[in-house]
Amino acid sequence: MIIFDTNAVNMLSPNSPTADIIRKLQKSGHHRVAVPWMVLEEMAAHKTKHYPDKYSAAVKALEALQGAVTWELQSSLERLDLDRLMNHWRDAYREIFEVIETSPEAMRKALTREALALKPAKRAGDHSEGARDVAIWFSILEFLKANPDEKVYFVTNNTKDFGDGTYPYPYPMNEDVEGLEDRLTRLADFNEVVSEFTKTVSGADAEAVADELLRSQAVRARVAQTAVELLTSFSGIAGLDTDDTVVRWRGWWLAPEVELLTVTDVTGHEIEGAVWYTANAHWLLYGLAFDEDAADPRYTACTWETKVLFSTRDGDEAPTVLTLQKPQAPDVSDSTCVELLTRVKGRTADISRRTLKNLLDTSSEAEGLVTEKFLAALDVAGTLPLAYSVPLPKIDYSALFPNRNIAAINSIVEQMSPLVDLSGLNRSVAEMALQQHLNLGESLRRTLDGLVPKLDIAGLMPHTDFTALIASSLAKGIAAQDSEDEEAEVSDNQLSFEDATAAEEAADKGSDPETEEGPAS
Repeated sequence: MIIFDTNAVNMLSPNSPTADIIRKLQKSGHHRVAVPWMVLEEMAAHKTKHYPDKYSAAVKALEALQGAVTWELQSSLERLDLDRLMNHWRDAYREIFEVIETSPEAMRKALTREALALKPAKRAGDHSEGARDVAIWFSILEFLKANPDEKVYFVTNNTKDFGDGTYPYPYPMNEDVEGLEDRLTRLADFNEVVSEFTKTVSGADAEAVADELLRSQAVRARVAQTAVELLTSFSGIAGLDTDDTVVRWRGWWLAPEVELLTVTDVTGHEIEGAVWYTANAHWLLYGLAFDEDAADPRYTACTWETKVLFSTRDGDEAPTVLTLQKPQAPDVSDSTCVELLTRVKGRTADISRRTLKNLLDTSSEAEGLVTEKFLAALDVAGTLPLAYSVPLPKIDYSALFPNRNIAAINSIVEQMSPLVDLSGLNRSVAEMALQQHLNLGESLRRTLDGLVPKLDIAGLMPHTDFTALIASSLAKGIAAQDSEDEEAEVSDNQLSFEDATAAEEAADKGSDPETEEGPAS
């Protein structure tokens, strides 16, 4: 029996290669794969826990929107139903895992042990915690006692509470497991599960497929999202800034651009005729990161090595990151890495230049003034103070947008921010949330209608997806900025490559010859 702790399968996607391998192990007839009831509840809770906050934010956003318009909104929300979402994830995970029930006696003993702060519970400041870990521990012991012919592989990286699997266990766990020691083995993570329970086969046939797959946009987007979610450090991570100076950063401000440097050690793993592959992938990451002093974000580059699990079957989900190393500053002596980084920087700068030109290339001076002011307020991706030093007369912002309307718009966006998780790459979800919960682009056009003669916000930005721009700006909110007398190099005011790709393609079709130049130097 293979029994997983929460940390080994947390946020597991039912359609991932990891879930496929678990199903295959189950169907092989040689292995049983399970989670204790407490782990099932934690997995479902982790998928559900943000729902009440997002629901509350949606309610407040609708209320704010209602206050900004003069008609009765037709939009409404169904009631919050936490049990429905919890049951959905319980059912999804029960389809993958066998569930080991926890007896009432084990639950009572877990609470008592937590009160005493005895392992696997612990003391935390002026209180004790860990009853759930104790419940998981007792569930495993109850299974071993009820199934004397079974051996258990317990998959967990929580060595602080459960120990490292070597004997003796800390007190009183050593007494709990007495007589069962030779039937309980710890595995650290899913990577060890793959090594222990699959047959290793040649990966030579998959090397070319692996290289192509890992270079795809979908996979690079998944890696970027994973980087945002996992790569944080209070002590700082090494990287290079735009001047190739070594700096230390704490986390990504927005999802970075990702390029594949190398793929090595491609290995096949077979279960009952089905083969999955693992490979070591070395990535180059470049984007806006917070520095060690938590100052404004700046463009930073690093390299990151991961071990990934993937399938070569058509239609399978993107690879799963099994293990990862701490990012390093790019090696400036590695010509391949330096060349790739230079291309990414140049490409990003060129797209910024094209996009900014399109945004300011409007049909009249009045529209240009409004566009400039509106962009400054949106602060697209936090990187657009003023990209062009164009002499423009002062404009009375308050006259164009009366305070009552600006306050309403600010309130809407402020309430909208918690709805959308912009920490990763899920921009499509951000745009969908905007459209479904606020339809913000339309509400802005209605609010501004009549305030400025013949003002069409969508027309002001002919080559730009306005909803995507607003989605990018939500992380910081709308805040008026004084951009007067401010100059900046285009290369220092880059848009995300992913955010601006659509704008670049549209610009290529209708731009003047100047926009056909190479990357900005």
